[in-house]
Amino acid sequence: MRTPGASVARSPTHLFQRMLDSIPFLLLLGVGFPTLLYTVWSVVELQQLPSFGDAPHGALHGAQLEGAAVAAAPTAAPAAEGAVTVSMRSMAFEPRTLEVPVGTTVTWVNDDLIDHAVAYGTPDTPAAERLFEDSGDFPRGESFSVTFETPGTHPIYCSTVGHYAAGMVMTVVVTEDAP
Repeated sequence: MRTPGASVARSPTHLFQRMLDSIPFLLLLGVGFPTLLYTVWSVVELQQLPSFGDAPHGALHGAQLEGAAVAAAPTAAPAAEGAVTVSMRSMAFEPRTLEVPVGTTVTWVNDDLIDHAVAYGTPDTPAAERLFEDSGDFPRGESFSVTFETPGTHPIYCSTVGHYAAGMVMTVVVTEDAP
């Protein structure tokens, strides 16, 4: 029987034991899970990197560079007469800027593990001003093509949620003559 007003002393072991019991869970949740996700993502990304054997002779040592090292802007090589391919990977279009003559078909290929989409303008561009409709999300290995008949500078972006905000944009410059 307790005396009124007397406090009950709790054993410090119970509180300490509860803290110890939760540490493995907290470590797993706070450190283990993100580390596991990062490791899996890194392994998947590394499988897509080119090997040293794929590089031209001297490219890894800068033997082909003269003077200061200058990084050239990537340009897409024509896939066929009047056609160009653009890669979509790592939240970017490669190349970011493309110059093509009128009548060129540009094909965007998803080389990424996540879905991407191709859209004209920006998210705020009115439908009446769009050169083409949004492609909708498409998975790795799929593609979307547009033939550019209108000269000018045409902004392109990925309309998959969050990709425009992450900077997945490019510009297609269509000229009257061959570049």
